[in-house]
Amino acid sequence: MDANVFVVALAVLLFGLLAGRLQGTPITMPMVFTTVGLLLGPGMLGIIHFDVENETVSLLAEAALVVVLFTDASRMDLRTVWKEHSLALRLLAVGLPLALLIGTGAGMLLLPELSLGAVALLAATLAPTDAALGQSFVNNTSVPQRIRQTLNVESGLNDGLAVPFITILLDVARHQTGGAWGYVELFVSLVGIGIGIGILVGWLGGRVLEWSASRDWATETTQRLATISLAAIAYAGAELLGGNGFVAAFTAGLAVGTSARSLLPRTTGFAEAEGQLLTLITFLLFGTIMVVDVFGDVSWRIIAYALVSLFLVRPVAVALSLVGARLSLGSVAFIGWAGPRGLASIVYTVLIAEATGVPGADLVFVVAAWTILLSIYLHGLSAASLSERYARHTTRRHHSAPEHRKTTELPVCLPARRETTR
Repeated sequence: MDANVFVVALAVLLFGLLAGRLQGTPITMPMVFTTVGLLLGPGMLGIIHFDVENETVSLLAEAALVVVLFTDASRMDLRTVWKEHSLALRLLAVGLPLALLIGTGAGMLLLPELSLGAVALLAATLAPTDAALGQSFVNNTSVPQRIRQTLNVESGLNDGLAVPFITILLDVARHQTGGAWGYVELFVSLVGIGIGIGILVGWLGGRVLEWSASRDWATETTQRLATISLAAIAYAGAELLGGNGFVAAFTAGLAVGTSARSLLPRTTGFAEAEGQLLTLITFLLFGTIMVVDVFGDVSWRIIAYALVSLFLVRPVAVALSLVGARLSLGSVAFIGWAGPRGLASIVYTVLIAEATGVPGADLVFVVAAWTILLSIYLHGLSAASLSERYARHTTRRHHSAPEHRKTTELPVCLPARRETTR
């Protein structure tokens, strides 16, 4: 364990030294940390040793997801999203369920050994997107603001919206709940309690923190820590009461972002420092897990599903959800590709691997892991060049085109928000 801690700490030190140098290049930090995990893990150099059953991996991954769910959601003002971000709402309300359905259909064809419930669980795990894997998609200011903000809002909300699907589908895969009414009760008990606790903690906690800040009762540092503690309170409170902690953390972030906007600099500051650290270490551990638990179980069907998920499932779901939006084919194609799979999918995959009584859980884990791995590199390497090509495409569109419609700028859901034009 001492060697593991030493190597992880060294990787973080190198990140601190190189992060600025990598700005504006096709190399993203998730790519770097995943590669470090691949190279240093068992089966290659064998310097660090983690596997999917390691408690450290699951605890760290869950902590990172709680922070990301809360901080990403806190940047979204629901009133602004509802009024001005119709494209993002299409992607969330129509595209996300379609991705689940299309991904399930593809899984039934390519992975016949899995049950319907397991295939649907796999599709739900791979439905959320992660803007951090392709920063140029949302940071390149040459790309029309409305398109960048659409991807930003979608990425900030779809990981939390996927949690109810995964919660229910885990039980479906286990065949533990009796009948349709049983699933309704499960949804209400887990998701309903999570939403209720999240709203209560986010709204009440946000108000109290704003009140305290207005009287200078706390320092800037303690305000930041107190704000992010709301995520932990919501998560733990929901779990103690039998709800879903991830839903609670996500909902608490939405409540803070909508009712206590003055706290936004605190959540943003945390996400750019401590939250980024947790996220990147999770990618390093993911690379290690790939070497231990995944590389030996590859087949053409697994790789085929991973490629179908990346190149067909999301693009088709996006195209169908944007019918009638009057966007150009280039815009639809760009949005369809700009959906990397990242942290949320990693954590959901680890939770499935640890779940008991899920037939085919090992195969679901392997397929999801390969999809995420390919996405880390394919989306990361292509983001800058494709963003530039798409930006040139949109310059030929008239200024009144839907792509050029102005929207309220919401903070970008990324660890580092520098502009990455090339």
